[in-house]
Amino acid sequence: MPPRNKKHKDIIKKIRLVMKTISDEVLIQKKIPELEIAKIGYDNTIWSEKKKMLTIGEKKVVVSPNSTKKIPTFAQYLVMANAVRKLLDEEMESTIRGMYYATLSSVGDDRNKEKFWKGQEDSDDAIKAIELITGTPREEFSVTSKPKGMISGPITLSVGGDTIDCNLGSRATSQLIPTNTLDVEITDVKANFVMVVEKDTVLNNIRKSGFIQKYKAILMTGSGEPDRATRIMVKKLSEDWKLPVVVFADADPWGLGIALRYKIGSESLSYDSDRLVTPRVKVLGMMFSDIYEYNIPEVARLAASQEDINRANDMKKKPWLQESQWQKELDLFLKKKEKCELDAFFKHGFKYLAEVYLPRKLQDAGVI
Repeated sequence: MPPRNKKHKDIIKKIRLVMKTISDEVLIQKKIPELEIAKIGYDNTIWSEKKKMLTIGEKKVVVSPNSTKKIPTFAQYLVMANAVRKLLDEEMESTIRGMYYATLSSVGDDRNKEKFWKGQEDSDDAIKAIELITGTPREEFSVTSKPKGMISGPITLSVGGDTIDCNLGSRATSQLIPTNTLDVEITDVKANFVMVVEKDTVLNNIRKSGFIQKYKAILMTGSGEPDRATRIMVKKLSEDWKLPVVVFADADPWGLGIALRYKIGSESLSYDSDRLVTPRVKVLGMMFSDIYEYNIPEVARLAASQEDINRANDMKKKPWLQESQWQKELDLFLKKKEKCELDAFFKHGFKYLAEVYLPRKLQDAGVI
């Protein structure tokens, strides 16, 4: 039975057109087929001063079975495209992990047998290729990731017809942010602002303090590197509901990088920045200077590794970090060679983060 969803029909048409083009090149034109795809990575990521986000450049890669080395990648893309078509034909949904297993097989004879994928990373790359080939984000062809983002506060969601009140029990628990973003609708918001923190451990501490109720805040976390669903939720709350969004992460170059995912995007997903990035986000902390201004004890500070130092030196060169504020913060980090987690504020007491540090930073930024 063909899919009823019009978007799904359109995606299937695109995939079939790609397959037909390849077939015509082989059978009719008698030539080696090619797939031209936008190149993903740091060397094809451009900082858009106009959009204030990372965007994809114009470089392309040609994937073709014109050598023994290139045949596996070409075959993997076609197999994944066919698996997506089948998923949509059957009107089903899968995680990226599920797509890996659905397409996993053995290739070669009994003496030279090996797995079709070396690992899930190759499978994930093939899914990105299908996004680029069809011009469609994977959520629209019903491929999602495992939920990891969490949300709590005065916001109500409708997910596939079910209502999720994220304010119920918000002192005790948070809701997972659904990854099937096309089925998620924000139906009601009664918040003054959105606050995103890097880790769920910090979210739990702030939530139990009564911070959400006191400030009418929506509290979110991407549990480290944020997934697409969490970034999309942040963007909707900022742009559709006109709420200020602030981000707090650990005071190290990697924490700063995670905070900036929301604000400027990432090199690996620069082709999808318009859908995932929220330039109006304010990154308020934890700044490197906060380590000393808030008297974090030496015992709670961590020594910077050489990898941290290299990362900071690289960040200093980035066009999106040329403002004096960021240069001063990175210079301080490189001088002191110390980093710190948000959890270190617990040395001042378990309520200090929610009752002292965060309110001061939010007041300074004009959010409360």
